[in-house]
Amino acid sequence: MIKRFIAPLLALVLLLFSLPVLAKDVEPTTLYVEGVERCKGAETLQAWLDGELTDNAASPTGGPVEWYVLALIKRYPTLDYTRYERALRERLPSGKITAPSTKLKYALVLACLGSSPDLVQATLDEAIGQYDQLMTWVFGLHVLNAGYTASERTREDVVETILSKKNADGGWSIMGTNSDVDVTAMTLQALAPNRDLPGVSDAVDGALTLLSSRQLESGGFKSNGDENAESSAQVLLALSCLGMDARDAGFDGGYERILSGLSQFAAESGGFSHEIGGDVNELATSQVYLALSSVLAVRGGKSSVYLPDVAPGSFKATASESRFPFAVLYIAVPVLSASITLLFVLRRKRERAAREPK
Repeated sequence: MIKRFIAPLLALVLLLFSLPVLAKDVEPTTLYVEGVERCKGAETLQAWLDGELTDNAASPTGGPVEWYVLALIKRYPTLDYTRYERALRERLPSGKITAPSTKLKYALVLACLGSSPDLVQATLDEAIGQYDQLMTWVFGLHVLNAGYTASERTREDVVETILSKKNADGGWSIMGTNSDVDVTAMTLQALAPNRDLPGVSDAVDGALTLLSSRQLESGGFKSNGDENAESSAQVLLALSCLGMDARDAGFDGGYERILSGLSQFAAESGGFSHEIGGDVNELATSQVYLALSSVLAVRGGKSSVYLPDVAPGSFKATASESRFPFAVLYIAVPVLSASITLLFVLRRKRERAAREPK
């Protein structure tokens, strides 16, 4: 009689113990992040890093590669970044990258790896504030937030300059006085660690009010007139950098509603499209991956994706990167082959000589 109840009882116990795991597995943010990794090669993240990401590191046009890498650094600090780091370090000063904000973005990635502090410093001094472009101030501030100092700019100076470019509606734009969701969110991401400075907290509050007022019925956001994945991603990234709950920041429906708006762009492959129903788009996918990775990092007690967890100059090439000098094979193999052949010939001669009558 008792035996009849053992199997159902064990099944019930296993089910109860598995419920927390199942709940964790279906958590949307984690599912979306893991979906992108699966789309890009979840079982071979190292191969993705050493292959596609390294091959396209430091694109002159500022492609999505470094968004992926910044997220990977935060999520998987023990991956071997040696090949990617070397490619980025060699290409950054090549002269092919002309946009100052792009240079600063690449310098920020090196800073997050703890690599090449002299190159990071030189890039910061060269590009910060160049042409007085807003994004050169924004990404320059990110590098300052990462622990660097500019030779002719203080953190206070840069923050003051960014605040002076704020529009009357409380946000920021590249051009004109009508603030853009993406640009405003990206500016907040850089201002986030500087709320101790005068005027920053008020500016953050005003910008969040603007962003929440721009939220659509779907939960998403528009930029340049169209609802898109990148805008929602940038807002979520800004909130993670600020360490703020979306509901507390004034967004009706909180984080879940913004994520619901973002979900419209999710593809079955795990990637994201720029427009609803469109093809998977690399820029959209990379920015969503960056934003949601930052959300998970902050939830786990880490800093945002833009703040390094290592000290400048702490990057060390992994031992596995020490390559065998294959050029030696071009000498060693023929010499070894000739030696073996000679020994074989000499041995045959000795055997024949031993068989001959004396």
